[in-house]
Amino acid sequence: MTDTGHWTRSTLSLLETMPDAVVVVDAAGRVVYANRLIEQVFGYSPDALVGRSVEILVPEEARRRHQRQRTDYGQAPAARPMGTISHVLGLHKSGREFPADISLSPIESDEGWLVIAAVRDMTDRHRIEAALREANEELGQANDKLGRDLTAAARIQKSLLPGRPAGIPGVEVDWIYEPCEKLGGDSFNAFEITAGLIGFYLLDVTGHGTVAALQSVALTRVLASTWTAEERSSPAQLIKWLNAEFPVDPEIWQYFTFLCGMLDQATGTLRYACAGHPGPIHVPRGGPPTALGGAGLPVGFFANAEYDEYKVSLRPGDRLYLYSDGVTEAMNGEHEDFGIAGLVESLTRTQESPLDDTVQEVRRAVGRWRGREELDDDLTLLAMEVVAP
Repeated sequence: MTDTGHWTRSTLSLLETMPDAVVVVDAAGRVVYANRLIEQVFGYSPDALVGRSVEILVPEEARRRHQRQRTDYGQAPAARPMGTISHVLGLHKSGREFPADISLSPIESDEGWLVIAAVRDMTDRHRIEAALREANEELGQANDKLGRDLTAAARIQKSLLPGRPAGIPGVEVDWIYEPCEKLGGDSFNAFEITAGLIGFYLLDVTGHGTVAALQSVALTRVLASTWTAEERSSPAQLIKWLNAEFPVDPEIWQYFTFLCGMLDQATGTLRYACAGHPGPIHVPRGGPPTALGGAGLPVGFFANAEYDEYKVSLRPGDRLYLYSDGVTEAMNGEHEDFGIAGLVESLTRTQESPLDDTVQEVRRAVGRWRGREELDDDLTLLAMEVVAP
């Protein structure tokens, strides 16, 4: 047995303070030293191991292989940190086998080469890793289901938007709707309320994602059947009714802005009202685009709020654009907004183009302004053109 009496006190102290079980093995494979943690990992007291073959710590079926590996290692000893030796099993005194991680450090002594082996019982770690893999698989399955659900919800949400063509006599409609996530908080529509009376709106629920989309869809369904009621027969009255029906919830503080209008095709008179939403852009045939005024609090802030109504005359060839703040508040690298000026400039350049081209050019202009196509907010643009009967 190798004598450790000549080892320095500091060397022995260092081995005793290591966080792993440690055995020191000579060239013949005999244990010459074991620290106190060896008993915790293998069940043997340090004194009981000294002088015995290190193979006692290896399952019987693996001992011959371990001897060959130990011989090969003795030909070219080198440090091997934890994690470089895989699929190692240790054998507890009780006969229990356990997964182990081992680091090897060769040292030269008066009796020849010795190997310091630090051993960790990996049972708990493997159990935790297995649990994490299982949890990740379950999470992956849940995410797959959530992804499918969100995709289906997005299809439903888009099915509520106007068709192309919208099928409205005397009015051509085009639009772009691009949520920054799968679901968005914007919604809009244009439709014939009664013969010769066209209704339209655009709403923007604060935030984006699932919660905003749920309220957006709910509002879309409400608005689909509410325009013909006598007490909601004007844009201002409709907003006043919505304001009473949808007060802001102080728990989540979610609200929405709203712009709606009604076009009397017989007279060409457009009436519209705004609730925290900017007025539309009017592009008269042969004239420059103009940002129309609009005012009013977002829906739900004050129960008794009053809303103003605005009028403008439209003639065949005139166009009207409604937009969400995802258009005008798109920022470039200098944190500057695209703004109403950017929108008006884009519509000016494409004034003689078909309606759908003007919509697509606005989207391209926003992308150029940002320097990338990804959005930080839902982007919606609804375009309408009065055409000759």
